[in-house]
Amino acid sequence: MTELPAGTVTFLFTDVEGSTRLWEQYPEAMKTVLARHDEILRDAITACGGYIVKMTGDGVHAAFSDARAALLAAVNAQRALVNEAWSEPNEVRVRMGLHSGPAETRDGDYYGTAVNKAARLMSIANGGQVLLSLATEELVRDDLPEAHELLELGEHRLRDLSRAERVFQVCGPGLLSDFPALRSLDAPPTNLPRQLTSFVGRDDALADVGKAVSRSQLVTLTGVGGVGKTRLALRVAAELLPQFPDGVRLCELAVCADAATMAQVVAVSIGAVQRAGVTLEESIVEYSRSRNMLLVLDNCEHLLDPVTRLTEHLLQECPRVHVLATSREALGVAGEQAWPVRSLSLPAVASPDGEERGEAVQLFVERAIAARPSFVLDDENAGPVVEICRRLDGVPLAIELAAARVVAMSPAQMVTLLDERFRLLVGRRRTAVERHQTLRATVEWSYALLDATERAVFDRLGVFPGSFDSDAAVAVATGDGVESWDVLDALTSLTAKSMIGSEDGPEGVIRHQMLETLRQYARERLHHVGDPDEVRRRHAAYYARRAEAIGPELMGRDELVWRRRFYADLDNLRAAVFWALDRETGEDVELGLRIVAALGEQGGHGTGSGVGAWAELAATKAERTTAGRRAAILGAAAWSAARRGDADTATAHARAALPHGLPPDCPAPTAPLMAEAMWGRDPIEALDRLDAETTKLDVPPFVRTHLLSTQAFIAEAVANLDRARVPAEASVANARAVGNPTGLAIALATYGRMARYYDPDAALAALEESMALIRFGVGTGVHGLVFGAAAEIHAARHAMSDALDALREGVHYSAEMGDEPILVIMLDHGVRVLREVRPLLAATMHGYVSNPVAQVLGVTPVGLRRPRSSTTSARESATMPTNRLWRAARR
Repeated sequence: MTELPAGTVTFLFTDVEGSTRLWEQYPEAMKTVLARHDEILRDAITACGGYIVKMTGDGVHAAFSDARAALLAAVNAQRALVNEAWSEPNEVRVRMGLHSGPAETRDGDYYGTAVNKAARLMSIANGGQVLLSLATEELVRDDLPEAHELLELGEHRLRDLSRAERVFQVCGPGLLSDFPALRSLDAPPTNLPRQLTSFVGRDDALADVGKAVSRSQLVTLTGVGGVGKTRLALRVAAELLPQFPDGVRLCELAVCADAATMAQVVAVSIGAVQRAGVTLEESIVEYSRSRNMLLVLDNCEHLLDPVTRLTEHLLQECPRVHVLATSREALGVAGEQAWPVRSLSLPAVASPDGEERGEAVQLFVERAIAARPSFVLDDENAGPVVEICRRLDGVPLAIELAAARVVAMSPAQMVTLLDERFRLLVGRRRTAVERHQTLRATVEWSYALLDATERAVFDRLGVFPGSFDSDAAVAVATGDGVESWDVLDALTSLTAKSMIGSEDGPEGVIRHQMLETLRQYARERLHHVGDPDEVRRRHAAYYARRAEAIGPELMGRDELVWRRRFYADLDNLRAAVFWALDRETGEDVELGLRIVAALGEQGGHGTGSGVGAWAELAATKAERTTAGRRAAILGAAAWSAARRGDADTATAHARAALPHGLPPDCPAPTAPLMAEAMWGRDPIEALDRLDAETTKLDVPPFVRTHLLSTQAFIAEAVANLDRARVPAEASVANARAVGNPTGLAIALATYGRMARYYDPDAALAALEESMALIRFGVGTGVHGLVFGAAAEIHAARHAMSDALDALREGVHYSAEMGDEPILVIMLDHGVRVLREVRPLLAATMHGYVSNPVAQVLGVTPVGLRRPRSSTTSARESATMPTNRLWRAARR
């Protein structure tokens, strides 16, 4: 059977009872056991005409178009498993569940209520037991296998299902028959509420937290308000019901104002009664001492001290009591396992496809359908929905509140209102906890639990648009009565309270970051109680110093280390530049100019960092700073304008950058020098100027490398190979001595392009080394030149597969980085490579590079050089009769 069964389908779910324990006890043997287990199940299912939907590690999900065939497969498999001579472990027991219902398919898989019911039925079975639902029993009751019968086990409530299900057990020769009570929700006592909405995502967290609770007496789920701690805790608790014979009890502490109320809620939830002469807490412990149960203490953050005392008392006196708590921060009890609950996953692309949606989008869609059944995720609204989920940080509460709005507005309309999210995201469910009815209430609940110093630091940290380390936090948040040690203490506390997140940054330095929702609230608070401009000024001043430390290091041997640091701080550097350049005060503007000038070298290394765009913005105010910084800014601005195809602006900036030569205090000397050579002078004059510059004794090695590369590049571009060869070879030697990866990638690229005319082997080796460095993340500003030249060499050797690979990779890099001039150069190489073998494709490329917009680089000294033979050939191909062109393209 090659297609999914349709219509009314009988679903079979199986898994190995206690597989986690077996893996821990027999890690090596279980590999062999599961391989044999899979073989037995696969043979039984396929022999009866079943379709294996998926193997689930230690189980199977199968589908049958015939219910009797499904029953027979389950019975045969169970009998074979029982009769198998297992070595170690000596008993492998598999539980099975069968349910029949309408098939709902999507992307080669089943989904819907029928699938869920079969899985839930399997989950309450014991190892070796086969259970049937009433729907399956009705289909097979009159046609059972010989000597088999169905034993009715009564009605049982299954997890996530609103109605109880009548359950039957298969009995027959060779099958086990003596089992404990089913593990349904009716078995152990519990006050867990029935979940009326679906549980989306977190499959890994569900399994991992369940294992943690089984191993540890205390597990605390921590996370920001609305991230889904309670929902995850309830789902885990429901999964663990069979493990706790004395029940699972939920204690809702959100309504408790003090220790006395907390004790009353716990006592009522578990059924403890206060005895005369002892406290209520002691009565709770006494009642629990002999019980094997799980307590879910929900929302503990505002009662940390009394909750901690009670929990410690319970764990010391009640060895079989386990506690699953939810709190903004860990309880701090010995032996506690804190488990951070993260936001829901976001998709990499905006797609209505089910497999690519991500958990956050899936939640939005399901809740939107609940609010408006006609809602469908399609190509038109997928982008706005992804944007909503992204800007709401994947926080479930925020997403649910947003999804409820589809009754009144489209996702695209919601996106425009997200800057007013605290007014937009207001819920109306009367049964919801009050602080969960609006996003603002949830955030304010957390904020109210902070002390005065923590609030002040939290407010000031809102100016960071990206992640930051402790040094940055101290520099920005210290002042106005808050000392540096206060900031460090507050960082620790805010992280513990889930108000900020933390993760390892470059070189293992801890970096912190706020969720966007909390950042917006912090900024709002700062405007009410602080001086936002003063805090932003401190932020810009810190990152000006940071840029001045990073800039020189990006020109040295340790570039890769510092480039990681640079990109880690990129959001903050960008924010500081935009804030400073938007100010009127000269001191504030100077901060932005310092950042741009310090990083000016990056303006010529592609568009990825955005420094070139900053430089174009800063160019309008460059007269306000020193001559050295002005030169660096205008040089970077010239490169940026050229990369967007604006040759006139590039020429203007390049000519204005060095009116009196290179200032000695220029922090990024190659940017203006190379810009002047490329766009500010006639090519021959530029070559003479570069000759003079590279012979100066005081030229830094890094600068010399780039000047030599530029000299060789211009000489090759104007077809003066004699003048290109010496600087090209010298640039590579100089770059290797300097040890800067970007400098080496550029030098190798220049040498490879030039050497292809007289030493193709050496040229290709140099280009491939440059390509390797580019793939590693450096020298990306020359990617089109490198891959294009390599493609021409491969094509000349008739290695068209390699040539096409190089072209494809170069075009991809150029398009991905939005570097249209380099893309034009790349496609021009493609015209020459493909004109003989793929004339149709070559003609298409020629049409693009011949466009007036693409021709803009032709006015520069290093503009496009397209020999007449290549363009003529491509043009002739474009005018070939259709049938000849098609035959040529097919070749």
